[in-house]
Amino acid sequence: MKNLFIFFFFIAFKAFSQVSPPSILPTSAFINYGGSVSLTASGCAGTISWSSGQTGSTISVTPKQSTKISATCTVGLETSALSNLVLIQVGLTSSPCVSNHTVSMPISGVGYRYEATNSIIGNSSVESDASLQFKAQNFVQLNAGFQAKNGSVFKAFTGKCNELQTRELTTGLSLPWEILWGPDNFIWMTEKGGKVSRVNPTTGATQLLLTINDVHVSGESGLLGMVLHPDFNNFPQVFVVYTYFENSSIKEKVVRYDYNSGNNTLINPVILLQNIQGNTTHDGSRLVIMPDLKLFITTGDAQNLSAPQSTTHLAGKILRLNLDGSIPSDNPILAGNTQPNEIWSIGHRNPQGMVFANNKLYVTSHGSNIEDEINLIQKSGNYGWPNVEGPCNLPAEITFCNANSVIEPIFSSGNSTWAFCGLDYYNNDNYPRWKHHLLMVSLKNQTFYTFKLSENGNTIIGQPTQYFVNQFGRLRDIAISPDGKVYICTSNGSNDKIIEITPVVD
Repeated sequence: MKNLFIFFFFIAFKAFSQVSPPSILPTSAFINYGGSVSLTASGCAGTISWSSGQTGSTISVTPKQSTKISATCTVGLETSALSNLVLIQVGLTSSPCVSNHTVSMPISGVGYRYEATNSIIGNSSVESDASLQFKAQNFVQLNAGFQAKNGSVFKAFTGKCNELQTRELTTGLSLPWEILWGPDNFIWMTEKGGKVSRVNPTTGATQLLLTINDVHVSGESGLLGMVLHPDFNNFPQVFVVYTYFENSSIKEKVVRYDYNSGNNTLINPVILLQNIQGNTTHDGSRLVIMPDLKLFITTGDAQNLSAPQSTTHLAGKILRLNLDGSIPSDNPILAGNTQPNEIWSIGHRNPQGMVFANNKLYVTSHGSNIEDEINLIQKSGNYGWPNVEGPCNLPAEITFCNANSVIEPIFSSGNSTWAFCGLDYYNNDNYPRWKHHLLMVSLKNQTFYTFKLSENGNTIIGQPTQYFVNQFGRLRDIAISPDGKVYICTSNGSNDKIIEITPVVD
């Protein structure tokens, strides 16, 4: 009996003395072929052993192919379970996507991917310092003499040219304006004509929740932005912004609805803000709710050039409200006012993208004929329009900027416009290439862009990477699912679509 007690005591002691696995940072990484990444493990008082064969709290790795790395912690005779897996994505240079490739020259010193819509034929060798992939939609053929030498990495498989796989989730839509990922794991969508719907991200089935009858549609006006309450399970509230017609003029208002999950309807409309000047163009409008439960609203200048610099006019602004429509007491008191009003920042032309990330608020805005902008929004900030377009680089602009403390954009399109639109932030470990990037779509340029942010999120590094150029037409908005898939919606005016983008790491 005594021995049995000792046995159970030993088992219990072992259970309670198990070593915790270390924690690795970064949780994912992207490097170009030949690059290195430093990994650090913490939370271990013993020896850290890595799946790469290295030991120590910090290691540097230079993988030739995308790989996952983990670590364990050993204290005495006990070893922990595996740590979190870190996906290191290795970017390979891709060939142009043509019908057929024949590779006859030895591949040396590069990380390269040949892609083709039909076939790839290999006749040569992969040297020890190279990483090579053949990816053809129909077949890959390796002829006699083809060799992958020791130390090289070689893969051959069938698949589409791009590592970003796409599918049409939903078609037959009419000018979708907002898409967002809901807490119910459905895509929530507005269409400019007044419809609010839920879209099943697996089947694409669309369920109509509400048609708003007083939406006024003319030109760019209509049902526009939407956001859901962050604590949707306890407060199933849906906020929308749209244009309406009153007293012979187009106006804009923000309305809150309750979601009835029993019959999938939106009920109990409450107007939070109205009588914002609208027009057939330049209406904004995006909505974002911050962690402190403050509602931010973008408004366009409604073709009224005197409005953006006026601190008593709500057009051409970023606005901030409480979720009941009241004005937060910590809103700024701007010149010409004696108390806070709805205005958070001024000097905006037509902001049609907004996202909160890195504890910062990023906004995209359309330029007139030049200088579309991405702005980092600050309390009581002046962003210059109509006196300034893009950076302060002309004599009259410099004078105005100095006199009014204008905040310059963190990115602008220069001497052309792309029609910057929907904006989102990607911070998912499933596709490290885009991690800590802003994602944006454009109408005029019909392109999907990724912008790399600096570590502190205050600046954009270099030029954006472009995807799907002219492939789907005009692009309006973006949504991101928790598993790293990205959804974009078109704005072509007929048979509009939601496109699912699935990043694939080979």
